[in-house]
Order: sequence, then structure tokens, then C-alpha cells
Amino acid sequence: MRVPEEIIYLVERDFLIFSQKAEHLLEIGRFSFDDLKHSLLNGYVRKKERDEIGEARYKYTIIGPARSGEAIYSCGKIVRRHGKQYFIITFHEAE
Repeated sequence: MRVPEEIIYLVERDFLIFSQKAEHLLEIGRFSFDDLKHSLLNGYVRKKERDEIGEARYKYTIIGPARSGEAIYSCGKIVRRHGKQYFIITFHEAE
């Protein structure tokens, strides 16, 4: 499934926020902010499920390429915090 246009819109404009885990992965990991953004803009939705804590309607698992071509797995959701933002829960190299 294609990445929803609303997520594309938020990512293109850097309306992104990160969990502590995702921030830590950006600091120590091999993928940069630009890699993650590239994967979201050029990936596909592997799974769409209801957000179990009710903060958002859905949670999305997106698989997409980093700038190097390596696949990144990410999980996030659209939230309303000072306007709509895409909240990155976690990400890592896709297997």
C-alpha cells in the first residue's frame, strides 16, 4: 500500500517528532534524519493497525530505502501536538 498523502505532506515539511528511542537511534545509529525521511517519502506501508493507546487513529509500519538504498523499517503515527505531526516511534534496518 502507498504511504498516505497526509504522511507525505507532514514529512516533506519536517512536521516530525520522535520518541526517545527514535531520537537515541538517530544519535547513535547508522541512519541519519535524511535517510529516515527518504525512506518515508519513497517507501510503502507494510502494515496499518489501530493505535492501541488511542493517541492516533492508526499506526503505520513503513519500509523504504535510505539514501544508500538500504531498507529502513519504521513505525509511526499521525498525532495532534501543536498541529498535526508524524510521530516516529522507532526505526531500524529492515530484515
